[in-house]
Amino acid sequence: MSLVPAWRSRQVSSSRRLPFAFVLAYLAGIVCVDLMTPSNLRLDVFAALAPMTAAALCTYRQTVFVGVVDFCLMVAHHGVADSEVAVNRVGSFVGNALMVGASIAVARLRRDGDALLERVRATGEAAQRALLRPLPLRTRSVVVDGFYVSSHREALVGGDLYEVVDTPYGTRVLIGDVRGKGLGTLGAGAAVLTAFREAAYHRRDLESSVRAMEQGLYRYHRSAEYQARLQPGGHGGHGGRPEDARMRAAEEFVTALVFGTEEGSEQPGASGPVPVTFVDCGHVAPFLIDAQGGARELEPADAGLPLGLGDLAASPRTVRRVALPPGCRVLTCTDGVTEARSPDGGFYPLAERLDAWAALPTPELLGRLRADLDAHTGGRLQDDVAVLVLERASEYHGTHEAACPEGAAQGTAQGTAEGVPVT
Repeated sequence: MSLVPAWRSRQVSSSRRLPFAFVLAYLAGIVCVDLMTPSNLRLDVFAALAPMTAAALCTYRQTVFVGVVDFCLMVAHHGVADSEVAVNRVGSFVGNALMVGASIAVARLRRDGDALLERVRATGEAAQRALLRPLPLRTRSVVVDGFYVSSHREALVGGDLYEVVDTPYGTRVLIGDVRGKGLGTLGAGAAVLTAFREAAYHRRDLESSVRAMEQGLYRYHRSAEYQARLQPGGHGGHGGRPEDARMRAAEEFVTALVFGTEEGSEQPGASGPVPVTFVDCGHVAPFLIDAQGGARELEPADAGLPLGLGDLAASPRTVRRVALPPGCRVLTCTDGVTEARSPDGGFYPLAERLDAWAALPTPELLGRLRADLDAHTGGRLQDDVAVLVLERASEYHGTHEAACPEGAAQGTAQGTAEGVPVT
């Protein structure tokens, strides 16, 4: 995270080398033409375009260099060597000094503005990374790898969310999708994430954790901050009437999948099947990827309602249990993947792609999936995208996973598609 601003700075400097070379070539051409033409034909006005152009396209130091070179050349030629009239000398000195000074001032303002923007961006990235930590990370026995793409170009996070927590009861994994997209959904997403992180430590069963997440979303909808957004002039756009507030809250739900492994299955080096439970809250079904090839959906018997709509159901959400033998992975994603459209309107064929790439190691599979998703949509994603692959730490072949802070991690679990007992 701390390396991003430096990397961007190097990228910006590199991208401005070509304009700098162009400005120097232009200045050299003007000087050559000026030397070959009569002295009464003055081209220092055209030469003054060089520092002005540098101020718009080049870095501050490059602009200073171009300005000093332009001033010295033009003053030496028109203000000293060829000028017999004093006013021409004064005009050459003053005119070039003003143009160069203005160009350097503009370049200085641009540099300070870029530095301020970089600091603001770095602060924003730190805040966003606190909400969703970078992947991959690990728990005691599992690793989660994946990628996240916000539909807003300048944002790192949006309406999709994920988290993995290493608890005394086992690993808990969450992936969710707030209705809507972009930065306007961060409040609801943060409320669900906060409730999940807290409940994972104090509630052994997934059902109670899901209820706590839903209560967290309800609390957010009743908060003064959320209610203020619904007032006239706020960002909610629904007016200030109580019925409008209730309607807005009912429209903002969160689909989610919550996975859990049992404490006894988390011993490092364990080679047997890993019991995994998961609760579906109206989310996209996960895929079981077999190391020998092939992938299939793990459709729950009874998909529950999204978080925020649970009061409408007559019965609580059900838990599904799957035993994952060694060699398998679970891939879960948001509908930004399954509903991604090509220019001709076709949906992204995720099941077909996973079936063809099942034997690939996780980092390569994710890289190919992201590149293929960009190719399918023409680089124009219409929704936020989150993809997670759950895998055993002993079977993960990536090179960049980092240990999570104590008590919190992001991970994956691997298993096999053949003979998977399901309840």
